[in-house]
Amino acid sequence: MNHISDQFIILTGGPGAGKTSLLENLKKEGFQCSDEAGRGIIQSQNLINGPFHPWLDPSGFA
Repeated sequence: MNHISDQFIILTGGPGAGKTSLLENLKKEGFQCSDEAGRGIIQSQNLINGPFHPWLDPSGFA
């Protein structure tokens, strides 16, 4: 498979759309990927019972 080395591709979509699954499969194929930042923020907010969730405080989450 030829890899695109000089371009960036941005994945967007709602929750449950398959972004994380797609990223995991692309990584398995050897593509360099960055993890979804929003997922990490939500997980850390859950750990500390924080208020910054996209469904509770969209501007704080941003």
